[in-house]
Amino acid sequence: MNTFIQAIGFGLVTASLVAIGAMGFTLQFGLTNILNLAYGVVMTVGAFAAYEVDSVSGMNPWVGVVAGSITGAVATFLIGKGFFPFFVRRGIGLLQVVMLTLGLTLVVQFTIEAIDRGSLYQFSNFPTGRTVHVGAIVLTGTEIIFMVLAVILYLAIAGLLHLTRLGKALRAMSVEPSLAKSCGIPTSKIVSVTWIVSGFLAGLAGVAYVVNTNTVDSYSGSDFLAPVLAAAILGQSGSPGGAVIASVLVGCATEIVSAYGGSAYATVAGFGVLLVVLLARPGNVMSELTKKVEFTV
Repeated sequence: MNTFIQAIGFGLVTASLVAIGAMGFTLQFGLTNILNLAYGVVMTVGAFAAYEVDSVSGMNPWVGVVAGSITGAVATFLIGKGFFPFFVRRGIGLLQVVMLTLGLTLVVQFTIEAIDRGSLYQFSNFPTGRTVHVGAIVLTGTEIIFMVLAVILYLAIAGLLHLTRLGKALRAMSVEPSLAKSCGIPTSKIVSVTWIVSGFLAGLAGVAYVVNTNTVDSYSGSDFLAPVLAAAILGQSGSPGGAVIASVLVGCATEIVSAYGGSAYATVAGFGVLLVVLLARPGNVMSELTKKVEFTV
C-alpha cells in the first residue's frame, strides 16, 4: 500500500510538470490548429539554456529557470512567426504541417547532438530544498514549488482567458478566426502573444523536467513530449482546465506503472492512457484534431 501511495505522490509531481507543458501546447493548438511536434525540441532548448546558466555562469539556479522559460518563448515566437507562415501561405494541409514540425524537430535535435556529441549532462546543482513528509509521501521543496507554480499558472491562464479582453478575443479567434478578424480584433498581435505564452510554458516545462530527472541531453524534450501530448489531447484543444485534469491522470498512471513495472515503462503508460480514451470515444477525441481547416498564424 505504501508503494501505491508513494506512486500517487510522485504522480502528482509528474502531473504538475506535464500540466505546465500541456497548458502551453493546448493554448497553441487551440488557436492555431497546428499540431506542433517541434514543441518537444523547444523544451529541450529551454532546458539547455537553464543548464548553461546554472553550470557555466554560476548564477542562482532559479535564474536558469527564468532563462530557460524566456528562451522557450523566443524560440517559439521565431518558429511561429517566421517558419509556419511561410508554408501556411502556400496552402499546405494538416498532415504536411505535422511533417514540417517533425522535420524541424530532427534538424534542431541533431544539431544539438552534433554540438554536444551526444553527451548526457548532470543537472545536479539545483537545490532540492527541505524534504517534506505527508504520510507515506515524501516530497522535496523544489517539487512542491513546481506543484504550486503549476497551480498558479493555471489560475493565471484561466483568469487571462475569462477575465480580460485579450482572453475573450483569443477565445473568439479559436472558434471563428475569420469572423474575429472582420470584427476588428488584432489577430496578428493575439497570435504573437499566444506563441510567446505557449513558448514560455514549453521552456519552463522543459526546465522542470530536467530538474526533476537531474539530467539533460538532446532528447530530453522529445522524451517529455509523450505525456505532454497525451494530456493536451485528452484534455481537448484550447482547454487549460482539461489539460490539467488529464495531466493528473497521465502523471499518476505513469508513476504507478513505473513503481510496479519499472521506469522503462513510464512513457509507455502515458500513451496507454491516450490509447484507452481513443478506443473508448474515438469520435470526440479525433474531432478535436480535424474539426478546423484554417491555420491561424
